[in-house]
Amino acid sequence: MSKLDPEAVIDLTSAKKATLPTIAPGLLLALSDGLVLALVGWTLTHFLGTDPLIDPVEAAAWQRSLVTGLMLVPLVKSVFGIYTLGRFDYMERTRRTFQAAFLCCAVLAVPFIVMEGFRSFFVEALSIALLGFAVTYVADLLLIQGLLSSALDWRTPVIIVGAGPQGAAIAEKLQRLPWLGMRPVGFVDDDDSLWQTRVAGLPVMGPVELLAKSPAVARQATAAIVADMGRHGSDLTGLVRTLPFRQVYCVLGEGNVSAVDATYHNLHGSLALRVSVRPPTGYLRIRRAMDIVLSAILLVVVAPLMLGLAVAIKLDSPGPVMFRQKRWAGGKQTFDLLKFRSMHVDAEEQLQQLLENDPVAREEYMTYHKLTVDPRITPLGRFLRRTSLDELPQLWNILMGDMSLIGPRAYMPKELPEVGDSAAVIGSVRPGLTGYWQVSGRHRTTFQERVSMDVFYVRNCGLLFDFFILCKTAVMVLKGDGS
Repeated sequence: MSKLDPEAVIDLTSAKKATLPTIAPGLLLALSDGLVLALVGWTLTHFLGTDPLIDPVEAAAWQRSLVTGLMLVPLVKSVFGIYTLGRFDYMERTRRTFQAAFLCCAVLAVPFIVMEGFRSFFVEALSIALLGFAVTYVADLLLIQGLLSSALDWRTPVIIVGAGPQGAAIAEKLQRLPWLGMRPVGFVDDDDSLWQTRVAGLPVMGPVELLAKSPAVARQATAAIVADMGRHGSDLTGLVRTLPFRQVYCVLGEGNVSAVDATYHNLHGSLALRVSVRPPTGYLRIRRAMDIVLSAILLVVVAPLMLGLAVAIKLDSPGPVMFRQKRWAGGKQTFDLLKFRSMHVDAEEQLQQLLENDPVAREEYMTYHKLTVDPRITPLGRFLRRTSLDELPQLWNILMGDMSLIGPRAYMPKELPEVGDSAAVIGSVRPGLTGYWQVSGRHRTTFQERVSMDVFYVRNCGLLFDFFILCKTAVMVLKGDGS
């Protein structure tokens, strides 16, 4: 289950023993890190430690620094549970790796200050350790995303308790994001009108008590996810105890609390969730300063590219180079969002005709506010959208203060009724050139999912979260996974 959706994991030791998965993710991650660190050590030794002119004493000190730095990486990562709890999403893995690297810096900083004669040793060891954290972090993501996400034996089969909107959203998320490490097999729900139907493509098998009465049904999964905890109220503890699984994941809510700011405490037998509420004032000031500096630099760097794209757009189809559209900026404020034109000039008329004549396209547009096959887009426009180059002019919006590099989606004023009460939260920060929803499915997410993701981002925004989004944005742009 994604750590971006906070949850309480309750182990039921008296219940049946779960079947061991064919693939142990923690073991694979540890072996992968060992192999990568060995390769890093060999590379550094080959290129930096083989000079025959180096003094033998210095060479021995270098070897000790190398071994110390490399050994610290798996040791500190194991302290933060990166191997024992292998099923994390990107954000949680980034957070734990960052904390592990920070702890490593703190561990080596103390002897660096105290032991004057060995400072070069600790500087070298710390540099190697930080390099090891960076390399193994990339290797971990490649392993999870590239290899384990397609291995069904690695993904824990789960039954979702509750086939309502939240349960359906969880099932869809787990199916769309296999690297979360869970494979939903079906629902149970006490609402008899849902029995023998399908929700999110999965069967609703019957009431919750079916799991206890039918071992054949229970054997289909090794864990359960309780969705919409509010429906169960004071009966939640009793419900959890009746489920025949060692692990039960209780989802606290969609988009309300981030695991980045939450920890769990045992209040003498009572499970409590401590949520850190941070005032965003200082963070928003830092982010605005970064927006000004980065957008100014990027505008200078990409100016030749933007000039070339402007010429190509004029040659590709008749019409202006720039596309301006009113977007909402919170409250009653709007601004003109800039993009390179990627559609024909009569795009709105074409859209209305298409929606009137094609019911399938109309249903898709009502759900996603986008079309998979959009005849309004020009040939060059498809390339611009796929590579996200059409959004380069928004750097000017960022420099002028209309937008930020990272933030919620810039909604059109006509979309506000669908945004609903969430507008009060989303409108409290500037819209972004990129954001959480753009790197979490983008055009494959429904409109309401985008709204939920934007609410989640605003309530949990921070520099580490922004760094995570920037990294994922860079990967998506390189892959050409645009809108």
